[in-house]
Amino acid sequence: IVWLGDNFRNWFLKKTEDSIGPTELRHHQLTRPSLDVPIIAELGGEAKAETTLQEIFFLMNQQTNGENGVLLTNNYANIFYVRDAENVLRAVSVDWRGDGWGVRADSVSDPVEWDDGNQVVSRNS
Repeated sequence: IVWLGDNFRNWFLKKTEDSIGPTELRHHQLTRPSLDVPIIAELGGEAKAETTLQEIFFLMNQQTNGENGVLLTNNYANIFYVRDAENVLRAVSVDWRGDGWGVRADSVSDPVEWDDGNQVVSRNS
């Protein structure tokens, strides 16, 4: 990780997660611009949209040098929905910066529109 956004630092650095077992994730490329609320609804609600920091960091570790894999490394964002230290669902985005991963967090209720071409990662259940 070469960059952490201020929101991510404020909302997640104090968070601890219990260890989870194996999970299966899905990834979907956005075909049109969208806000978080409609994306979460399309995924089947918060329970299906929600992932964990563990899952994000596992995927990042699989592509430590920006090699091909599940995560996009082509200047598009990989969007995850994760509960912060206060149990509020946030949009966490991960993008390859050429020399490492950048990680930021945004409120799902803010009108941040994700561009088509970005990828959303969610649970497969």
